[in-house]
Amino acid sequence: MHDRPMSRSSHTRTRSLAGAAAAAAVVVVMPAVAFAQSSLPGGSSGSLDTSLIPPGILFPPEVGNGAGDGVEVVEGPAVRATTVMEGLNIPWDVVRTPDGTVLTGERGGRMVVQEPGDEQRTVQIDLPGLVRQSESGLMGLAVDRDFAENREIHVCWSRSADGERDNRITTFEAAEDWSALTKVRDTLTGIPLGEEGIHSGCRLLTAPNGTIYVGTGDTYTATAPQSPDSLAGKTLHINPDGSPASGDSVVHTIGHRNVQGLAIDPDSDRVYSAEHGPDAHDEVNLLQPGANYGWSPNVDGRYNQNVPMTDTEEFPDAVEAVWSSGEQTLAPSDIEFLRGSEWGEWEGALAMANLRSQKLVLLRLSEDGRSVIDSAVLLEGEFGRLRSLAPEPDGSLLVTTSDADNRDQVFRVSPAGA
Repeated sequence: MHDRPMSRSSHTRTRSLAGAAAAAAVVVVMPAVAFAQSSLPGGSSGSLDTSLIPPGILFPPEVGNGAGDGVEVVEGPAVRATTVMEGLNIPWDVVRTPDGTVLTGERGGRMVVQEPGDEQRTVQIDLPGLVRQSESGLMGLAVDRDFAENREIHVCWSRSADGERDNRITTFEAAEDWSALTKVRDTLTGIPLGEEGIHSGCRLLTAPNGTIYVGTGDTYTATAPQSPDSLAGKTLHINPDGSPASGDSVVHTIGHRNVQGLAIDPDSDRVYSAEHGPDAHDEVNLLQPGANYGWSPNVDGRYNQNVPMTDTEEFPDAVEAVWSSGEQTLAPSDIEFLRGSEWGEWEGALAMANLRSQKLVLLRLSEDGRSVIDSAVLLEGEFGRLRSLAPEPDGSLLVTTSDADNRDQVFRVSPAGA
């Protein structure tokens, strides 16, 4: 492991510029037409697999834009970062089991595990028909609440086989020696998968009561976010067997663009989501069962993302965001609440991992959880694109990067004084 203190230093921009220069060198050898087709989802008309293009080329970093329009940035806590796994290729999610084992899954389908005190190694898993395309592939992971008894891991992945094409949640049982993950059941199927793999979600979150929240994307489909018959552009709430956690539908909330972050406030049990805006206007939302969050790209039957993220004119009851980046682009991918007194005044803040802006943002929420008081910016440009967060019992966070080309890692962020 590599342990190094991280401070609010001035060398992060130099490193980011170096990374941008390397990306520019790669752009030279790319076919211009391919780049044009894949640079913006809204303009894509080809079938190019954008997962083969380093993400830093598709979405060049935009560091230095604070924590969004109108959000005060103050000095945050000093932290240290320790490498846990390395040599990975787009590890979309990371989870920790009760015994301290760390598991991550690469978007291309490889599972990697590290048991306490051991080296990282590959875990056998069978994902027949896995679709690794654009923003789809092996995505969200969740440890079952009763893992100590059943050793079940829930996996969200993209599949095309036997005439079916969908995003689905499959439950696997981990071998005692972590040699393999064996399928137990397809827990939830039929989450739409777009033709080009765009906007697939797919974050999973196990609640303290054992139920599972799911964030889905709108699959670049005009009517999906507002359609009661589609599981796209929603948050879902299910039992571990895939049945609705409440009522007669698995749909929890509607009107979302691309939910990639979910978190539960341990003090209030409030559930929050984070999602990408069409270019700017990223959001964190406080989820209320049955609520509409106002995303509707349906303009004359065609997908048009030049509409408000929360359209209160078309949907007067739409719930406004707790936080919005405004005209800035942060590209949040996951959120998690900071736990433990070692975080000092930042205990209870909402941590947000960001892709394009390459930083960890801490948001201090108001007492009612519906607005942001202030924020702090950590690790800006230090690790590249940050994808996923997972809490550990001591208050640390596991973080995955998303830079591709086997440059990715899982690292641990802890308060410097812990």
